[in-house]
Amino acid sequence: MTKIIPTIMLGNLMNIFFDGTLEESSERQVRETTPDVIEKSSTIAQPIPEKYEKDVEALRKKYGENFKTGLCIEITLKELLEICPRERRRTDAYTGLISFLKGKMGITLNIKSQKSKL
Repeated sequence: MTKIIPTIMLGNLMNIFFDGTLEESSERQVRETTPDVIEKSSTIAQPIPEKYEKDVEALRKKYGENFKTGLCIEITLKELLEICPRERRRTDAYTGLISFLKGKMGITLNIKSQKSKL
C-alpha cells in the first residue's frame, strides 16, 4: 500500500529539515561551505636566492613586462652568456637557474647551443 503525502505536509517537512525552501537551503549551503578564494598573483615578489639575483634582474630587464609566470624563453647560449655571464661556457652551467625559474617563478628557459642542434 502506497500513501500519497500531501504537498502541504511535504512543504512543512522541507521547512523542518531545511529551514526554508529547497532553493534557499542550497544557496545557503553553497555560501557556508565555499572557502574564500585567494588568488595568487604573479606580481608578488618571490624571494630570489642571492646566486640568481643578477641573472633574474638581467632577464627582467631584457623581457620587461613579459617576464612573468607562463613565459617560455628560447635563447641561444651565446645570447645568454652575454646577458648572464658564466665561467663555464656551456648550457649545463645554467641548470640551477633553469630549475629555479621553472619551479619558483613558472618560467621555462630553453637554451639552444650551436653544438647541440636538435
